[in-house]
Amino acid sequence: MKLARFFEFVAESEFYNDSLNPLFWKDDEFDPEIREKLLQIAQDFYEDLEVDIPIEDIQLTGSLANYNWTKYSDLDVHVIMDLSQVNDDVELVKKAMDGLRFQWNQRHPVVIRGHDVELYAQDVNQVHLASGLYSLMNGEWIRKPEFNPPTVDPKDVYRKVEAYGVQIEKLKEALESAKPDEAKQILDMASALKKKISKARDEKLARKGGEFSVENLVFKKMRNNGMFGDLIDIKAEAYSRMYSEPYNQKIKKEDEAA
Repeated sequence: MKLARFFEFVAESEFYNDSLNPLFWKDDEFDPEIREKLLQIAQDFYEDLEVDIPIEDIQLTGSLANYNWTKYSDLDVHVIMDLSQVNDDVELVKKAMDGLRFQWNQRHPVVIRGHDVELYAQDVNQVHLASGLYSLMNGEWIRKPEFNPPTVDPKDVYRKVEAYGVQIEKLKEALESAKPDEAKQILDMASALKKKISKARDEKLARKGGEFSVENLVFKKMRNNGMFGDLIDIKAEAYSRMYSEPYNQKIKKEDEAA
């Protein structure tokens, strides 16, 4: 099994830095040129959402507003709005916004100083658990991160990533010769594994210090080294095998019918 690529990032990375990313920050001040770019991108995103509600704030969060950034970190830009003004069913509006923002990010790939820009639509009443939160609109910290290096044993992260890597490789191998009924089983297994990883991460993030929980770090390693993408690809290929009909099989059926 070709698992070496899965662990390169775990072995070489650090979980914490002694400063905010210097590409964007100087003396805790965000680069004004980049700030203006992000504000314009956020405005374009907002206009394409076509909602008749005001922007409450535009915020930068995630690891690039904290000490746990890496070369893989995104510039996570959240456009804050009162989504209840769209519809009383805020959860329904959130789901619709998630679909729109995914499409928007896919169609508007922006990379600034080597980091992808990701736009989000967030309800003003949604509790944000990140320890670093910066208002791009007002140019000031909402929640300034404290330099407090966590205690993380890389071996704990490595072991979980390795275990998941083995499972993913086995699913890949099984899928190579899977028939439709077998593909259904593989799809179910891949879906369950993806859900397990995401659920464990979400539960730990909801707790104090969750950003540096083993589960969250495992998720980040799997996302950054391609394992999570592989899992999504397995699901897509399994679904295709369940229903697709080879072209040569179609010709054979047509010949038999004739």
